[in-house]
Amino acid sequence: MTDTPHFKALQLFVAAFGALSLAMALGLSHPFWAAMPVWVVVQPYRQDLLIRGVLRVLGTLVGAALGLGVLLTSDSVAFHVIALGLLVGGFTALSFWIGTVYSYGATLAAMTVAVVLLPAVAFQSDPVVLAVDRVWCTLIGVIAVTLATVAFTGPRGTRMPLRIDHGRQKTLPRGMIAGLGAMGAMLLAEIFGGPVAVSAGLAICIYAILVGTIPDPRPLVKYLLPGVTIGLATGLAYRALLSATGTDMTVMLALTAAFFGALAWLRCNPRTAALGMDSFMIFLLTAEVGSPGHSLAQQGLGGLALLASASAMVLLYRPMLKRQTI
Repeated sequence: MTDTPHFKALQLFVAAFGALSLAMALGLSHPFWAAMPVWVVVQPYRQDLLIRGVLRVLGTLVGAALGLGVLLTSDSVAFHVIALGLLVGGFTALSFWIGTVYSYGATLAAMTVAVVLLPAVAFQSDPVVLAVDRVWCTLIGVIAVTLATVAFTGPRGTRMPLRIDHGRQKTLPRGMIAGLGAMGAMLLAEIFGGPVAVSAGLAICIYAILVGTIPDPRPLVKYLLPGVTIGLATGLAYRALLSATGTDMTVMLALTAAFFGALAWLRCNPRTAALGMDSFMIFLLTAEVGSPGHSLAQQGLGGLALLASASAMVLLYRPMLKRQTI
């Protein structure tokens, strides 16, 4: 019973919807961030679930502190670009070098630096608010997914090693590619600003980190565009329905529950599981669930920019993966 896709989907739904609801009740600026950890912290083994949850919180704390430190140190565009490139590239290389569940903290540090720096620069937002929001949402999401799943998650039969050598010759190139992607993302945010630049920049940065940290990123690259397309379509549909039905809280929560339930089923169905991760993340970013968000037109343009960036990443990485150069 507890191993069925329907029960697993119910667990994800309860955790994600509960995390979002609590973040909204606390008045956090980006409550949809609280639902994000649910899809990625959940693991088939209890030890990995707990380790991943702790490392997500620690990695978020480190990344938020570093991102805030960069912004408070200097207003120089060159400094921001170089700092983000070095931090993202360094943490990506470290994560791949570790190569086990223990690498997750470095991965989250790299992502959080980007999530704090890019919107703060593009929107001229208060970096302290962004950093604090990110930490609180991460903590809420980790607690929610742990409470919803740990009792139904079995133990690992063998002990996971601290690190696995996946090939030292690939560590530096992966870090360099992620770092260059982050530098390009920061330039977009600095030069153009606005939601379109943030969407494109985050897509470039986050996917470069993911491809750089996963030992075999071929499945990610294969399903990236379909997952992004589903996430964009559902996110824009959610925003359009919400706009058409008004801003009543009951209606918003009912719509959110329907979309969360459908995407949870997509994530837990063996036939569509590969699409579920990206679909949910992009849905949350596009729909900006639980927050006022941007206009539907701005979200549409941002979505197109995100899709274009994801397409560029696929075109870049597919030949490299075929030649096994990363």
